[in-house]
Amino acid sequence: MTLNLGGGVKNFTGSPETSAGKIEAINQLIDQIRPDLLGVQEIAQYIDADGIMHSMVHQIRDGNRFDQSYYGETLSIKKHLQINKDLMIKAIFNDWWDWSKGNALFSKLPFSRLSDSSKTGVPRNIPIYQPLVYEGTRNTDPRYVILGRLKAAPFPYVLNLHLSTLVGERGETAWQDAIEAGYATRQRQIGKVLGLIEEEVLRAKKPVILMGDFNAQPDEYSLQGMLEQENNFVRLMPKPDRDTHVHAGRLDHIYFFPRNRLCSYTCQVIDNEFSHRVSDHLPVVADLEIE
Repeated sequence: MTLNLGGGVKNFTGSPETSAGKIEAINQLIDQIRPDLLGVQEIAQYIDADGIMHSMVHQIRDGNRFDQSYYGETLSIKKHLQINKDLMIKAIFNDWWDWSKGNALFSKLPFSRLSDSSKTGVPRNIPIYQPLVYEGTRNTDPRYVILGRLKAAPFPYVLNLHLSTLVGERGETAWQDAIEAGYATRQRQIGKVLGLIEEEVLRAKKPVILMGDFNAQPDEYSLQGMLEQENNFVRLMPKPDRDTHVHAGRLDHIYFFPRNRLCSYTCQVIDNEFSHRVSDHLPVVADLEIE
């Protein structure tokens, strides 16, 4: 299962009491689906004035009895303080020690080492875009991919990512320059992801599950061209193949490599009361059999 939590929980702020309803809805949604593997994007946590950590990662892990969880930070006050980011300014005046957001992986199966599937290991958080200066806008949001591996045959590698979208790229007043720049930005980021796993994983034809918020329609070159046509990835197409974002279309996807090791799959976009309460993205869920 993959889900961008940002639209529903980007203001994961204030007291634990004001955040409780959001966490409850998230956990009810996950409990309905009961995935063995869950990748989320834009998950948040903060340390309050008393030094207490309030973490969505911990609350989702404990609320759904995931045996494994891994948080990959992408943005934080300590590293990226920017007065143009309203949430960061509110955090300062709430006397928080830190606030951060990122991506996370949750699993009912243990993670293995990347180099040795017989030994227990930990995923890695790897940058695919880091601006020289964070300016408080989506154009300068750092972007990362989490790379892990499951300690269960056939020991697939798992990647969870969130690619860039740019200011002015979408909507009725979108700028053509921003649209083209967005395409180019995502191509560079997918290129880095492929470069990361090319030698050790792709050339060896080892199984890969790639999921996340790609901020791209499935026919965009970065996906259809670079992943499917040039590198033998299979998009696990939901039935029906419907929008995953309320305004922007089909942005959230799950891919598998290589296609000859995919025995069967089903995939769907979950559209119900809880998914709409949780986020402006809808979760994509796949059940796959691989060899």
